[in-house]
Amino acid sequence: MDSRITTRMKAAGMASGTRLAVLLAATGLLLSACGFHLRGNYEMPAGLTSVTLIVPEQSGVLKKELELMLKRSGVSTDGGATQLEVTREVLTKQTATVDSSAKAAEYTLLYAVDYRISQLDAKTEGPVQKLILRRGYQYDSTNIVGKSTEEETLVQEMRQDTANQIVRQLRSYTPAAGTPAAEAAVTTPASAPASTPATPATPAPAP
Repeated sequence: MDSRITTRMKAAGMASGTRLAVLLAATGLLLSACGFHLRGNYEMPAGLTSVTLIVPEQSGVLKKELELMLKRSGVSTDGGATQLEVTREVLTKQTATVDSSAKAAEYTLLYAVDYRISQLDAKTEGPVQKLILRRGYQYDSTNIVGKSTEEETLVQEMRQDTANQIVRQLRSYTPAAGTPAAEAAVTTPASAPASTPATPATPAPAP
């Protein structure tokens, strides 16, 4: 092949790559300007820099997902006045459809998590909130290993989605009225300046 043709092809490839990089960068700036963020990367309230995270011992994978997404949002899990507690995590698998041999042909995964957000200095705990996610997949008895891997992937995705929703809810959390945290968030109005007493008028001299 002519060396000139090769050079032109290389130059065209470099130019194409440069245009693609510029396009991707411009797209990223546009999405950022429109308010889009990476999953789990949320702007938290100014006073929320750390939380006390409580998760059941058997829910260690979910705990790691929560810690990761909180860290992306600039929130430490080393302890704080705000408490995020996961009270329940349950995964069940149900047969959705069967084949002509009455064997399972499709499964549905149900993933349920209960959690609550509250203040450590509050007299009562926050209300329990519930999340339920569903995923379905086709079952193939001739590819058990592949389907087992697919199921594990779906479960991991549900845990990530759950952690994402919990952190997003934490972003809009407001401490209950009457707690020290809520009172500290209220800006004390500035005191009105003291009024200067009026200077009495000097009477005019008598003629």
